[in-house]
Amino acid sequence: MMRIVLVLVVVVLAGQDSCAQIGIRSKKNKITYEEVDFEDIMKRYFDKAFGYPIEGIYSVSCVVTRRNKALLSGAERIRVVARKDNYAKVAIIKDRPNSNRDFIEVSLSYEKPNTFPIIGELDMMASGAGYVYTHIEPDGERYTFSMLESEGLLEAEYSLMKKGKTITYRLSYLKIYPGRKEDATVYEYR
Repeated sequence: MMRIVLVLVVVVLAGQDSCAQIGIRSKKNKITYEEVDFEDIMKRYFDKAFGYPIEGIYSVSCVVTRRNKALLSGAERIRVVARKDNYAKVAIIKDRPNSNRDFIEVSLSYEKPNTFPIIGELDMMASGAGYVYTHIEPDGERYTFSMLESEGLLEAEYSLMKKGKTITYRLSYLKIYPGRKEDATVYEYR
């Protein structure tokens, strides 16, 4: 009887030792996956042959101006109230086929990690000359801009009257990915 117990103890201990060795071995041979972030996924999407020229990743800048008339002279004064250069990175992509909007603007520089909110909607104008851009604030407030496109640059403008002053918000979207099709270095994957 004692022999059977002794044999069982030896088998159990030997089994634990081999399990530990397997565990150590599996840690040494751990497989590492190549990882991609959301921006890399977007770049892979934009590298496809299909798509619209407006689709891409953009760096956004903003200039706020105030226009009013001088009190005594009546001359119009334009003053830059605020300027933010390259303050956001966004992706503009085609929305689903049955959606009520043509394109969506997704923030790539949102403060919460792994969160990519839709912060804007773009609809093509009937003439094809530009877009109607609706910017969505975090509190749900919406501002409608007129937007024009030229050579990788989108410019949007929104004006409002406040106490006899015209305040104008001018957004500039510089396309940073993909570049123009003629520029082969932009499509090189690094």
